[in-house]
Amino acid sequence: MILSRRTLLAGLAASGTGLPAFAQSAPEPQMVPVELVEDALALPSAVRIGHPHGDVIMVEYFDYNCPWCRKSAADLPALLEAEPELTYVLVNFAVLGIPSVTATKAALAYLQVYGPGRYLPLHLALFKLKGAVDGGRALKEIERLGGDTARLEEVANADRTTQWMRDAFKIGDSLGFTATPSYLVATEAYVGGITLAQKREAIARARG
Repeated sequence: MILSRRTLLAGLAASGTGLPAFAQSAPEPQMVPVELVEDALALPSAVRIGHPHGDVIMVEYFDYNCPWCRKSAADLPALLEAEPELTYVLVNFAVLGIPSVTATKAALAYLQVYGPGRYLPLHLALFKLKGAVDGGRALKEIERLGGDTARLEEVANADRTTQWMRDAFKIGDSLGFTATPSYLVATEAYVGGITLAQKREAIARARG
């Protein structure tokens, strides 16, 4: 598949090693047009978890090879427990190279075949893997979760899966998301990792 090299390189540079995993303070939020938030929520690849009609919606753009995203995934069950009225939306954003691209294709195939209700266990399982996560390792986790890997390989390589990824890149680029993880909380965008406590602060601010 053809991906934006500019987007890949920008994400790789911004998410490079040598930076602290989380700053003492959260990245400065930037206001974004509500239309772009709506476009992100309308992505067919967006996975909604938590409250189906929450009073606040938080969107995370992530990459399965991003160490900051791994920390975010580890905190996710605690966040959902602490914020029962929150709708949390996961958007695959494979900016860290070909392994991330192939892992995302496998994950999106799983989403298409088994639906969003079964996605969270796979999401958490992929982030528990040590080392680089690619399509082959993702398919092994899918098989462990009872998925039909032969069927999923076909879906992973379908045009629809490629288009889903392109759509996510297009909206992410429009939002200025040059690193993973990046977040939307209401109409505020955060580029870079934020802690569980910082997420809850952003959610509280969105509630006003």
